[in-house]
Amino acid sequence: MTTAADIAKNLGLTLYGKNVSVEHYSQISAPRPQSVVFAKKYNDNYVSLLNECSNLLAIVTPEYAGKLTCSYIVSDNPRLDYIRTLTHYFSQDKPKGLIHNTATIEAGATIGKDVFIGSGCYISAECVVGDNCVIHPNVVLDNHVVLGNNCEIKSGAVLGQEGFGFERDSSGNPVHFPHFGDVIVGNNVFIGSNTTVERATLGSTIIEDNVKIDDLVQIGHNSHIGEGSMITVGAIVCGGAVLKPRSYLAPNASIKEKVTIGQDALVGLGAVVLKDVPDGAIVAGVPAKELNKRNL
Repeated sequence: MTTAADIAKNLGLTLYGKNVSVEHYSQISAPRPQSVVFAKKYNDNYVSLLNECSNLLAIVTPEYAGKLTCSYIVSDNPRLDYIRTLTHYFSQDKPKGLIHNTATIEAGATIGKDVFIGSGCYISAECVVGDNCVIHPNVVLDNHVVLGNNCEIKSGAVLGQEGFGFERDSSGNPVHFPHFGDVIVGNNVFIGSNTTVERATLGSTIIEDNVKIDDLVQIGHNSHIGEGSMITVGAIVCGGAVLKPRSYLAPNASIKEKVTIGQDALVGLGAVVLKDVPDGAIVAGVPAKELNKRNL
């Protein structure tokens, strides 16, 4: 349990109204007493709901100021400050320092401090896992995978196995290109369930710091995912593609091999990107076309 004043102080913002107790959290559409809620857009209905349930704390945009009888905090980014509040006061600590007895860790693998490794995981001898990582059940780290610190890998993810690369011989039969490279993952990276990150053919497949990757994503061999990028569910990044820092792929977006997505660019829902995307651009469609520029 905490108080509205504590939350405001933690966020570095001003509390308006009473210093109510905050024991849990709820949705803005169904606010509960002694909870914290947020509203990222102004809505008259939300004003009514909050005023009917006054014994709570709301984190809201400046448009709500002076219209609420409940306690509130004005924020330029209520959703972000709500996330910070939930993380600080309500999130359960990630498990640390526990390796399940059914996990297979080959001799030679390097495991950092306070690492959690769940049941059924496989980590090969050449792998390195940094400090404070959480590896959920049934994850595979194969061949040469290097994880930085504070990474989280959800169940069923496979990192470091060979990708789909073939060349036809004189008889027309596909011949597999052997993969001798590695996978390098930075710090504070999140990788979702059943996502695959392929080992490079030669060189490295690279995921930089603070990248967040959703479930069911395919990252092809020799791809390079720039710092702070976000890749959502079902996206496909083909081999050798480059995502510059803070780029965003919406669900089911597909990036052709060796294409570059510019810094701060956004690729829309289901888009198929066949050519390079400039910095700050928004693209959508099949094939993807530029709509406009994001505010950088």
